[in-house]
Amino acid sequence: MKRWKRTLAIGIVIALTSQLYWNVFVTNFRISTSVILLPLLIMTVGSQIHTLTICLVTSAIVFLFRGGICFLQGYSVAEAMPAILPGSLYYICYGLLFKLQIRNKHVARTERVILAVFLCDFGANMMEFMIQEAWQQMPLFQMEVAKNLLLIAAVRTVFVAMGLFGERQYRALLKKEEHENRYRRLFLMTTGLKNEIYLMRKNTEEIERVMSNAYRLYESILGMELPRNLQQMSLEIARDVHEIKKDYLRIIQGIEKEIDEEYDEERMSFSDLLHILEESSYQMLAEKQVDVRLLFDCRDEFTTKEHYMLMAVLKNLVSNAIEAIESEKRQGTIRISERREQDTYFFTVEDDGPGIREKHLPNIFEMGYSTKFDEKTGNIYRGVGLCGVKNAVEEQFKGSISVESKEGKGTKFLIEIPAGTLEER
Repeated sequence: MKRWKRTLAIGIVIALTSQLYWNVFVTNFRISTSVILLPLLIMTVGSQIHTLTICLVTSAIVFLFRGGICFLQGYSVAEAMPAILPGSLYYICYGLLFKLQIRNKHVARTERVILAVFLCDFGANMMEFMIQEAWQQMPLFQMEVAKNLLLIAAVRTVFVAMGLFGERQYRALLKKEEHENRYRRLFLMTTGLKNEIYLMRKNTEEIERVMSNAYRLYESILGMELPRNLQQMSLEIARDVHEIKKDYLRIIQGIEKEIDEEYDEERMSFSDLLHILEESSYQMLAEKQVDVRLLFDCRDEFTTKEHYMLMAVLKNLVSNAIEAIESEKRQGTIRISERREQDTYFFTVEDDGPGIREKHLPNIFEMGYSTKFDEKTGNIYRGVGLCGVKNAVEEQFKGSISVESKEGKGTKFLIEIPAGTLEER
């Protein structure tokens, strides 16, 4: 919202709430709730707007608003002016006093603002009361009235203080939530990249094998009476594969460097990892609009340096379960459980989805094998998820993974990991 719109909005809100008032303690003197809102709006909505500008505009709107009410009630200008003008001048006086005490709203401490609010409330009320008394040719200062105005200012300042501290706590909560969301997104992104890097390093071994075979082919061709261009072609294949491998490694090193600079969390507790897994999974469910319930039964707490890989394993299995349920009935339950027996951790991810056909079970951990495809685009999934999970469990954690599934009943993945490779000693 532009500044002039915010200024007008503040003035209108104050004018409306100024009609909520009581005549107590001081005869024919309004005690309004708008005075509680004014400093709160000045410090929040109007933080980028000059205080005097806000109060001048508010004074004009209050004057016109109350004047319109008096006109509709049939009062003449002479009759309405004593009731309208002092109340309007109150906001100008309030703004002047506030500006004298709070030069910069952005760096002012809350305690300083609260003191300024009390003094502004009392000072502006005294000014309004003295104008009213002068208009009616009454004594300008009465000790009893001053005491009552001090009490009124103190009570309203308490409410303002509650509002300011509440607003500060609310901002702190928003900042904390934003930080946690960023942390979660960064961790999940890093986990995904770490998983991809792991697979890329596995592929470099295949690239090395292809390069070696190409070079051996070149050496074999040299001993044959074949055209020179075939010999040269075999050598170029070996050289090109070698260049591809170097580029591949440079990409891996570049990604790893960026990850290490951006996210340097060396260890993580299992409970924090599960919290991130739960939040990200429910976010995925909300995007897919799938009615799936996640149940966690994790009994042990430990700290691990292998949190990236453990998250990648569990997230892959949970994502697969979600996609399986989505493809059929669009509602179901996924259970993630963990238990420790002696020196081994057992993790299970079980769903009540459509299950896997028996003929597919022996192949599901093979690279490139997938039974899923996107019905909208017709693209077949890469089939690297379960293969990566198996490689991580067996090579990174020195454990094992197995699957049980019945078509139409669901699927259960069981992972066994030695405690020594998972826990931080």
